[in-house]
Amino acid sequence: MILFLDDSPERAVLAYERMPVKSREETIWCRTAEEAIVTLWDYRDRLDAVHLDHDLGGQEYVNTSREDCGMEVVRYLEKMSRDKPEEFKKLKATRFVIHSWNDHAGPIMVERLLKIGLNVEYRPFGM
Repeated sequence: MILFLDDSPERAVLAYERMPVKSREETIWCRTAEEAIVTLWDYRDRLDAVHLDHDLGGQEYVNTSREDCGMEVVRYLEKMSRDKPEEFKKLKATRFVIHSWNDHAGPIMVERLLKIGLNVEYRPFGM
């Protein structure tokens, strides 16, 4: 299973087109941090990859403290690592990709996910 968080339908279509057919069938597109958090919890033991954007809601370079951005998913994962370590372990084999073009928030998301022991890379969308 793949979780793809991005508010842009155009980027979602491009991402799907670049995937093998089998991956398309197993991808869940989330438009909001809240949807991504619910999906992370529901599929935590089946996720092969999680692709996260930072800036959501059609906005660019949003403050990382806002709840309606990809950083909220990172904060959720940090909390999960502390409060539910057995469930969090189910995500250790998951590959996380931060695909945000926000060159301030993207690297911070990577750093924080690495700090809690996740497999993560920073690859702005399309690169």
